[in-house]
Amino acid sequence: MRAERRPSLAYQADPIRESLKVLGAKWSLLILRDIAFLGLHRFGEIRRNNPGLTARVLSRRLRQMVAERLLERTENGRGEVAYNLTSRGEDAVYILLAVLRYGIRHHMRRGTNLTEEDAMRELHYRSPFENPS
Repeated sequence: MRAERRPSLAYQADPIRESLKVLGAKWSLLILRDIAFLGLHRFGEIRRNNPGLTARVLSRRLRQMVAERLLERTENGRGEVAYNLTSRGEDAVYILLAVLRYGIRHHMRRGTNLTEEDAMRELHYRSPFENPS
């Protein structure tokens, strides 16, 4: 009789699967990139920086990311809304840093040996953990 194959990790307890439910939604990582690396915090800024991202999808994704506690939605006294990373969102930035390193090594101008700092400068990225001036 043949032994039954079982997954080595129970479906419900898979942290990668659960993380991808939140972070794997289309546009989510690019929204985090815009906030963390480019300092874009307003709806219109994020939308303009992502051709193809509709207002409806951006609105839905921002609501989902706030509900997942990746982002915090703040409104000033003039009714202007901004989105900022929460501590959970800051944790997700480490995933973006890994993707950035991969992209620098495998997708930026082949034949050049850009350092991570040079690539970030060329992309106009700021360090995601520095306070904006």
